[in-house]
Amino acid sequence: MSVSRGEVESSIAHREMHPETDADPGRPPERVTGRAFLLGLITIGCMCLLSENYGRGLVRSNMPVPALLMFMLWFGIYLLLKLTVPRLALSRTELLTIFGMTWLVGTLPGLGVVGNLMIRVTGPAYFSTPEDRFWEVVGLYLPRFLLFDQGNPAVAAYYLGLRPGEAIVWREWFFRLYWWFVGLSSLALAGFFACVIFYKQWADKERLVFPLATFPVELLKESVGKRLPDVLRNGVFWAGFAFTFGILAWNVARYFILDLPRITLFDHETFKNITLARDFPPLNVRVHPFIIGLAYHAPLNILFNIWFFYVLNILKIGLMNVTGFSVGLEGQPAAPRDIMTLESHGALVVLVIWSVWIARDHLRETFQKAFYFRRNEDDGAPVTYRTAYLGFVCASIFLLGWLISTGFSLPFALLQMALLFVIYFGTAKYLAATGFIALRVPGNKGAVILRSIIGIRNLSPSNLVGVKMVDISGFAGTTSRMLSIPGIPHLFRMLGTALKRHPLISLALPAALITGFTVQCWAHLDLSHREGGMNVAFTGMRMLDLVSQIGGSSQSAFDIQKLLVWIVGAAEACLFTFLGTRFTGWPIHPVGLAFPTYYGFSVFLVWLPKIIILRLGGVLLYRRSVPFFYGMIVGYLVGILYAAAVDIIFFPSVRGYGTFHGLPHYD
Repeated sequence: MSVSRGEVESSIAHREMHPETDADPGRPPERVTGRAFLLGLITIGCMCLLSENYGRGLVRSNMPVPALLMFMLWFGIYLLLKLTVPRLALSRTELLTIFGMTWLVGTLPGLGVVGNLMIRVTGPAYFSTPEDRFWEVVGLYLPRFLLFDQGNPAVAAYYLGLRPGEAIVWREWFFRLYWWFVGLSSLALAGFFACVIFYKQWADKERLVFPLATFPVELLKESVGKRLPDVLRNGVFWAGFAFTFGILAWNVARYFILDLPRITLFDHETFKNITLARDFPPLNVRVHPFIIGLAYHAPLNILFNIWFFYVLNILKIGLMNVTGFSVGLEGQPAAPRDIMTLESHGALVVLVIWSVWIARDHLRETFQKAFYFRRNEDDGAPVTYRTAYLGFVCASIFLLGWLISTGFSLPFALLQMALLFVIYFGTAKYLAATGFIALRVPGNKGAVILRSIIGIRNLSPSNLVGVKMVDISGFAGTTSRMLSIPGIPHLFRMLGTALKRHPLISLALPAALITGFTVQCWAHLDLSHREGGMNVAFTGMRMLDLVSQIGGSSQSAFDIQKLLVWIVGAAEACLFTFLGTRFTGWPIHPVGLAFPTYYGFSVFLVWLPKIIILRLGGVLLYRRSVPFFYGMIVGYLVGILYAAAVDIIFFPSVRGYGTFHGLPHYD
């Protein structure tokens, strides 16, 4: 048996709990329309403009909150039209199309891709000084088509603002941002074609649950003859809504009544740490409504392993700190957290290899449909498997060329591409399996792994610069808030029976990327040039470590001890996977090892009530409890919108942007 019995049984059980909602009896089939496509692009533009000016801190996970907030606004419009002028209301598939398109680029605004990209493009030119020797040591190896040179007046105007009569030098910005867009869009398109190839394996054969796609689909589900969605006529939903919205509304009331005590249940993780013992990492006990609400559909064994490994990692790091345990050659020891990163990354690589291995029959079948005697059976969607395979190869070749142009040699460019595949494939699949929006790949995009194991002295200066260019948040996001790829299979899932070969579905990603990147760059540059980037943009010199790496003061060699730690992590994942395929009910799944998290307590708060509900009332009670968690999510989102509206109306910022009190959300 090639797939874990526990995984299969858990997934099948969840699919039984949540029967397909693609089509309702008696309801005509729906499709993706040009109206939805156009409204999706308009919504993306509005999302970028509003996020840049009023919600820059909302982009912190693989389920971008700005996209969810826009979905809530459309959901409100949908309900209003259904009650007043039903013939003007969008269909459910149209609403899901709009939401899916905004999700694909929801990590662009604010703290996401574009804001971090700008500091990389301008930082070396503005913040470097003769004393740090950056241009003297690193300047020779920098890809000048991606970064500004010292002394470029466009950089000073960006950070200090425009003087009267001056204008933005768009030509200087367009040239550099265009080439960044080429790199990140080639990666996103490669991910799109890979998702087309693997989607039916994940959805039909491995039967992943897709909790993040289930939420909007179920929220829009209606019984025949009813005007309102079923969930809105459920009192359990409104109990969950009142719980989260009530807390946020209470805190908003403090804007006017200063003596009211603040309810801190949902506050930032920084204020929710409990010190267990000296030298042990703190236990974070933050209650995160999104994690709790969206992960409720995840299989129990997955939820258990996420919080179990969270606690285990605290103990491991603490014991290593107490005992002084470290690995690494003399002069280049790895700290406890670095050891955990190496172990987790090894486990992640095994999970990805295993996922591809169990899909071998599906890959063989789709390849035959694409290129051999089964061409007439090609059922790939939204493009044929032939197009998907050829598109994946072409996009990968384009990405390879971009990586080489940034400084990579061919062997290291291929290695970096392999690391990117592991990171994005692993996140896309296990986000679909868990619904855990705080999935975070250890080791970023491979820079930590390359420097730790291979060693800095075995990487040429150009390779070190190339690694830095890829590892930054501006290149398709960080590993905790990735651009586009994790959302693609969820878009396919939400479309359901409407997922067909349709040019609008195929064009959704490139059109969303072009629109989102263009509008977000314009909004960010316009605000920074008006107000001064030093006031509104990310600042600082974040590439100075290249000076010591290239200059020779921070040179590390190939480290066999760190490689052994990585191998131990891979071996652990192999062992847990093997045991899961041999013993029904084996409890340990390597997903918790591969994706370490800070939000184990919130996952525990999902796992505990879910297991109690299933033990006491079975599937029936579980189904009745689901609307409560949907209500938590909707109440939290509406609370954020309510807080923003109150702040903007009653406490307008004197700066012309931002909110006075800040939005009550932190991922």
